[in-house]
Amino acid sequence: MKNFIQSLLLIAVIVSTTGAQKEIYAKEGQDITLEPTSYPANSYVYWYFEKQDGHQLAWLNPLGGKGFSNDEKWKNRLSLTGASLVIKALQEDLFGTFVCKISDSITVFKVIQVKVIEKSASPLLSGEYLSLTCSLGSVPQNTAEIYWLSPQGNREGNKGAVNIEARSEHNGQWDCVVKRNANEKKFPVSVTVVDLAPVPSHQYTSTDSPLTIPCSLTSPVSWEQVKKKEIEEVQWHFAPKLSSGNLSDNPEQLFSLDLEKLTWKKGKDKGLSPVYNIKNGNLSLTKSKATVEERGRYTCSMKFKNGKTLETTVDVVVLEIIAHPKAELIYGQQVNLSCSTGDQLPNDMKLNWTSPKTSSFYASYPTHITVSEVGKEDNGKWGCELWQGGNKLTSDEILLKIEPRLSVWMLVIICSAAVILLLLLVLAFIHYRRRKQKTRLLRHQLCQCKNPKPKGFYRT
Repeated sequence: MKNFIQSLLLIAVIVSTTGAQKEIYAKEGQDITLEPTSYPANSYVYWYFEKQDGHQLAWLNPLGGKGFSNDEKWKNRLSLTGASLVIKALQEDLFGTFVCKISDSITVFKVIQVKVIEKSASPLLSGEYLSLTCSLGSVPQNTAEIYWLSPQGNREGNKGAVNIEARSEHNGQWDCVVKRNANEKKFPVSVTVVDLAPVPSHQYTSTDSPLTIPCSLTSPVSWEQVKKKEIEEVQWHFAPKLSSGNLSDNPEQLFSLDLEKLTWKKGKDKGLSPVYNIKNGNLSLTKSKATVEERGRYTCSMKFKNGKTLETTVDVVVLEIIAHPKAELIYGQQVNLSCSTGDQLPNDMKLNWTSPKTSSFYASYPTHITVSEVGKEDNGKWGCELWQGGNKLTSDEILLKIEPRLSVWMLVIICSAAVILLLLLVLAFIHYRRRKQKTRLLRHQLCQCKNPKPKGFYRT
């Protein structure tokens, strides 16, 4: 504290004489450039450390000649760009006061060390504690405002310290901000949080649409970083929706990951397939077309050897249209179309029906419609859309095929054809019987020829 006050008194004396003072904030190992306020032509430039006419660091004459300190701690660290002094890889004992003298002009630089420490080893698992500190070395902390900015740009921490439970939104670049008056400097720190990316609580699809159940690592977390946290198992489980509307208490294992081969081992077969993009962190499941059997809750989980488990849960909602009695009808029949997710809809959701442009009048209800007598104009695709507010969540379609009734002439033709076919069958049968009788008679005659009657005796 005494040295700091003495330094301030020295700077105050210099500033009162010259009126030029600058504060530079830097980290250990960082390169800095100290640029004087002005550099008149044909001037001699002198750079000193700690005080005016103190240890000389560098000099420059109007002819371009220059020289640097032979002190071991400054060796190979100093260079000049014009009159500006460049210091490479600052070490802890190189922070302090620098004085630039150009003719009668003096500029004072106070180079202040900023200590940025990430106490928790990165990568972190979601739920572990993230601890960051940012402070000024050898300077009272109340001389500058220090705070942290999260990757989302939110101000975090108290007096340069952050201690929070790590979550996926904390993954990315954090900035320590050191601010005093108009002078502001940011010092970035990269934080990696291993977590599963947030997913919507519900995934909406229909029996007319594909199904994707998302699960992935937060970007840009790599599989190699996951392995560093000693992962133990990765699994998918499914709790089907029961007819009562409740979820099963006995979830089925769909897949488990072979951590050595990075291949999925199948459990209960539901027709779903993994995307096989594990190294990029994608663990999702897909299916080309959903069915009502996919309704239920899906859980993607990652278990680590330290006992922590990361998981995401998605409830799959499948919309379905059913035609009663069936989708293939004839003119004049009644048809009922029902549309359902298998559950009662929340108050903020509703169903909208779509019909062929030429469709006839039909009675519409919240979950079904009735066409009392279908006709040619009702032939085509009928649709049902699930909406929440102004957002369409999913939709389903069904194709109605309407055939005309049989006319009297068509019935006559069909009956005539049936009679003719019957007559042909009768004639064929008679022809067959006659041919069979002729064959028998011919065989009989042949037998008589082969075996003639013996000759009788004649009287004399």
